[in-house]
Amino acid sequence: MAKKTDKKDILQSMRDFRKRAEDYWHDIYEQAADDIEFCVNKESQWDEAARKSRADAGRPCVSINKIASFVHQQTNALRANKMTLNAIPVDDSDVGKAEMQDAMLEYVLKSSRADIATDWAGGRAIMGGFGFYRVTTEYENELSFNQDIKVKRIENPQSTYLSPEIKCPFGSDATEAITGEWMSKADFKRQFPNHEAVSVDDITEAMDWQSEDTVFVAEYYRVEYVQDTLYLLDDGTTLLKSKVNEYEGDPDLVIADERKTQTKTIMWYKCSRDAILEQTEIKADFIPIILVVGDEQWVKNKRYWNSLITNAKDPQIIYNYARTAQLEQLQKAGNRPWVADGESIEGYESYWADANNPNMIFLPYKSVGENGQQYAPPFMATPYQGSPDLMREVLTSADEIKGTTNIHDASLGAQGNETSGKAIMARQRQSDQGNFHFLDNFKRAYEHLGRVLLSMIPHYYDTPRVLRITQDDEVYKTLVVNMPPDSPLVSKYEKELKDAELGINGLYNDVTVGKYDIRIAAGADYNTQREEAREVLIELGRAYPQLMEISGDLIIRAFDFPDADKIADRLKMLLPPQLKDEDGEAPPMPPELQQQIQQMQQQMQQAEQALQQMSQELSDKSADRELELLKAEIKQDTDIEVAKIRESGRTDQEEVKAFSGVLQTILDRTADLQQAMAEMQNAPQDWSTQGEDIDSYTSNDEPEQMPVEPMQQMPTDDMQMMEQQDPANEQGFLMPEQPQGEFEQPMADMPPPDEGYDEQT
Repeated sequence: MAKKTDKKDILQSMRDFRKRAEDYWHDIYEQAADDIEFCVNKESQWDEAARKSRADAGRPCVSINKIASFVHQQTNALRANKMTLNAIPVDDSDVGKAEMQDAMLEYVLKSSRADIATDWAGGRAIMGGFGFYRVTTEYENELSFNQDIKVKRIENPQSTYLSPEIKCPFGSDATEAITGEWMSKADFKRQFPNHEAVSVDDITEAMDWQSEDTVFVAEYYRVEYVQDTLYLLDDGTTLLKSKVNEYEGDPDLVIADERKTQTKTIMWYKCSRDAILEQTEIKADFIPIILVVGDEQWVKNKRYWNSLITNAKDPQIIYNYARTAQLEQLQKAGNRPWVADGESIEGYESYWADANNPNMIFLPYKSVGENGQQYAPPFMATPYQGSPDLMREVLTSADEIKGTTNIHDASLGAQGNETSGKAIMARQRQSDQGNFHFLDNFKRAYEHLGRVLLSMIPHYYDTPRVLRITQDDEVYKTLVVNMPPDSPLVSKYEKELKDAELGINGLYNDVTVGKYDIRIAAGADYNTQREEAREVLIELGRAYPQLMEISGDLIIRAFDFPDADKIADRLKMLLPPQLKDEDGEAPPMPPELQQQIQQMQQQMQQAEQALQQMSQELSDKSADRELELLKAEIKQDTDIEVAKIRESGRTDQEEVKAFSGVLQTILDRTADLQQAMAEMQNAPQDWSTQGEDIDSYTSNDEPEQMPVEPMQQMPTDDMQMMEQQDPANEQGFLMPEQPQGEFEQPMADMPPPDEGYDEQT
């Protein structure tokens, strides 16, 4: 820490840095100020000399600020895109829980309303090319030594300077920085009664909008390095030489290697012109000022920070001029001159001088001269129709504003040439991609904010604390950190500590240990992506209604309507145990609701058992019916074969032998069926128990199969048709146990009856 004797050196170092930074950043800061004023103050969209000359001549000077809507389009999209900081362990040896670090990050961001600071810096980057926000510490209250980390905005980015040598787009490599704030002299005297209320380097000369009752107080950051030696011990751990005294006399301390190193300390000084008002060490790994850039470019080792409107200012100026010229022409068109012979209105000049007055009742003139000559009546000149060149210039400049900002009609909500939803969405994505670098740079800066906070949390939250996270003015999460197990608060906050483990220091939820990195999670993805997600969820719900039963809580949680989280929690109660999260259980159910659910589950089990029994009985009935139907079909096929033999007169020995084989096969199959039926009759589900008679069964779906009586006579054509329709001819009756030689040919291929006909046979 700097000594009091270093006061002059510190003040001089601050002045030197401020001068060097102002010289380096001058052009960038001037362009940023010009862009912001051009966007906010429409009078600045005209050259001051041109505006003055037009005002002196009584000519109009119109400013139609179109680029302001383009800026709001991007800044509002940035505000709608809420991000979440998640801590991830970087070493397996870390014992701290990343979930607790996530909760601490959430506490810092919500308690300090960090979105105000981050959104403001992002808006400055879009509008002016860059912006800043900072991380500070404040005492919890007037009677506490506990400090809270706060994220604050820097209203005027031109009042803040980082090291000119920085290369990182979010300023993490800065070694010096200066910012400040305006305060009234009364507040200055209250806080620092022993010092003179005077601004740093009389900066009020450049800030003429400030009154004489205010002073500018600077805050100067710088990284101070100390030379040290790093020892490598034989167990693989490291130790600084400056810390060796703490382990003096330890026999296990064996040094295996060493090297020179530097340790850094970040110092903060609050200064007036001639005094250091406050100073302290910032316990962080980085200077806690976060830079947000817009469009960063480097040309010949020169840095450029462009805004969204840097290239759109010229088209806006042309648009304003073209619209102003059109207005002037419209004014002329409203004051159309009269055309008349001078002698015809001689003596009536006073009437015609006020000819355009709408209250004039009549306009006299002479129709005949002194010599009898005829005068034509006065008439008004042809009205002005407007310049097509100016109209083309207006349309062209409007399109050029869209082209230079990469924001087109579809993104602004206006109707364009697109007709389908896909085409409109594609044009919106085109605008999003064209300006994605603004959002990406904002995300990088936000990620660096997370690293700054993670480096500060172990130092500023190193005592037992009970922290409460509020949302919508309601406490929804309580954090108990660094709590010793013998503390009386353990029993009071038993619910909050139920999953906590004792850390390396013997504390519950010890947030002072562990090393973490940061990861960005979009709490609310980009607008177009969120709309697409909603559409996908809706379509999935329609196509697969069962999805709501197993993941309804996740689906509802993806929406933004009020009380969506509460509805999701209630849906989570109804999930079966195997679908609930291991570490995030649903809110506890009331005992009455649990009893009702158990009764419903028992009733469902009983209904399922009854349904299975009925299904088994129905299956047994169906099997018996199929056996009877198959038996009737076999009898019918047998009768058909007998009739065919009788009618065809083919009774030779080979035919009879073939038919005998077929008949024997049918008889064997019938015996098997009868045996199966007997076994079915001995089963528990008997037809008699069901009150049905199988012989009287007739299906409503299929007519009862009647046996076919043997036909005495049948025409030859009908006989051929029956042979074609005979299932035996179509499918064959060759059984697996039938020898192949007994039935090698169909009956239709056998010899005619007059060859070797034996009447006795």
